[in-house]
Amino acid sequence: MCGIAGFIPLGAPRERQWLAALGRTMTEAMAHRGESAAAPWVAPSGAAMLACVRLAVQDRSGAGDQPMADPDGRFVLVNNGEVYASRAPLAPPWPRRTHCDTEFVLQQVSRATADQEASVLSGLDGMFALAWHDTRTRRTVLARDHFGVKPLHYCYTDDGLLFASEVQALLATGLIRPEVDPAEFVLRSWVRMDAADEHTWLSGIRVLQPAEYLVVDAPRVRLRRYWQPDPSDEVVGAEEIRAAFDRAVALRSVADVPRAAVLSGGVDSSAVFSALHGSGVEVAPYVAHYEDGIGGSGSDVDHARLVSTTHGVRLTVCELSRRDAVMLIPEVAHRLMRPLLHGAELAMYQLYRRISAEGRVVVYSGHGADEMWGYQDGGYFPVVDPAAATHVHGRHYLTHHLYRDERPLWGELIEWLARELGVDMEDIRQRVWDRVLREYRGLDTIDPLKRGRHHLMRRFLVYVNDMVDLTSSTYTLEDRPVFQDVALAELAFRCPEHLKSPSAPGSHKELLKSALGILLPPAVVRRRKQGFPSPTDPVYEQALRKLAAEQGLPFGLTGLPAHLHDALGSGELMFLASSSAWLERLRTPEPTPL
Repeated sequence: MCGIAGFIPLGAPRERQWLAALGRTMTEAMAHRGESAAAPWVAPSGAAMLACVRLAVQDRSGAGDQPMADPDGRFVLVNNGEVYASRAPLAPPWPRRTHCDTEFVLQQVSRATADQEASVLSGLDGMFALAWHDTRTRRTVLARDHFGVKPLHYCYTDDGLLFASEVQALLATGLIRPEVDPAEFVLRSWVRMDAADEHTWLSGIRVLQPAEYLVVDAPRVRLRRYWQPDPSDEVVGAEEIRAAFDRAVALRSVADVPRAAVLSGGVDSSAVFSALHGSGVEVAPYVAHYEDGIGGSGSDVDHARLVSTTHGVRLTVCELSRRDAVMLIPEVAHRLMRPLLHGAELAMYQLYRRISAEGRVVVYSGHGADEMWGYQDGGYFPVVDPAAATHVHGRHYLTHHLYRDERPLWGELIEWLARELGVDMEDIRQRVWDRVLREYRGLDTIDPLKRGRHHLMRRFLVYVNDMVDLTSSTYTLEDRPVFQDVALAELAFRCPEHLKSPSAPGSHKELLKSALGILLPPAVVRRRKQGFPSPTDPVYEQALRKLAAEQGLPFGLTGLPAHLHDALGSGELMFLASSSAWLERLRTPEPTPL
């Protein structure tokens, strides 16, 4: 995990001194993402600047520093994430000088002609956000991995394209202002965990979507997509899944730093930890738990301890106290550059802090398995539940009922905000169809469940990935989600949906369990799926009410109806308090532009 940044003039080249200063400003804003930052690279022509903060996970010598150039100095690359291999590697154009992944990626992209860029990117196994520049053609390419594990934000300035791993690095330049459009705020709050399209919470700042790459031949800029799963229907067996899982684990098992695993006691994280430990990888398990009885995370600890005890490894329980679960809200909202939409953000923030404090650097996790192989009970996941009524796939249900049925009180709160901000909810619902549900319609299949699965992978999972990246990178960690593997994903989209959970309604990931069950204690296999809950303790809600009252309503609004105010739960209160704290933080004085 690193942090990358850069600037591409779209008009006349910029002064090299100015570009170098810009790069230093951006890497300083992302210093937490790595251990060191080499000097920014500036093209001799002034046609590009690339910069990087490096977290050295493989080959910790200076030979792996970035930006990295090929032996001839023609191609220069910055790379955030980890690329483990290629499924279709090109012959290396020079002998390897390091054993870090950055040089491997540089070898691959330097061999690719313009019409091979998509195939080279598609073949990479790993999580990445890349930028490389060809000094001969002056072409720059930005790319994001297949699942959006690693983010890459960009925006246009008066005379160029600015990009970085974090929004904070863009704002630190002073070249853009942090502005929030009320309609965009309402839309993203309405769809909550589906708010992960090409837009962001700030006007004018965009983000590459999974499997997208941006080609810059100044002044021309083109956005392209290099990969999409094939939704064919073929029988997929447990043995095939297990083989792909074992390969995914093996690819991700290489690191030259201490390692940890997030262990929730569910099938996914337990299988990852068990496979790693069984292959001889020393990995320390951690589980998040609400302290003081403020939440329902107790069974996570019980099942996680069962798994760790089976392997004879000590489990570390990371407690989130009632006090911290309140006091951290403004801090986490600023780190995420958005309001809090789920209690898991606080738990993950605290969990990563503990893991980092104990000297771990690489963290293994299981997120991504649900979106590919299962579903959850509730109002949102029927789009991939074979037992759900067919009308949930109709346009009117998806735009008018899906999100409101999931959280009725939340829906009422957002509709009130929309009215007070002068935002038309019918316009919001149209945007839900045009933008949020674009990926639901974007898969070439008539199978509505596979379309729903594609939507989850391209929206909900990206939200999770963004949250994990920002909370883990705060503490200079690299999170490796094993199930976000191209071979596993292609199996999941090839598999008929009814085979994934063929038992009675309420069954969950039965096919995946049959493939990985041998790795797990029977109690974990039988455990019913549950998400990480938001705290519900009445004393905690009182503390949240106090914080929300201190912060005031977002956008300086007043007059929240009494019946709505009294009905708000911890999730809604957390959202209001974090929204106001974040918006107020955005109003702080801007840095002086370079």
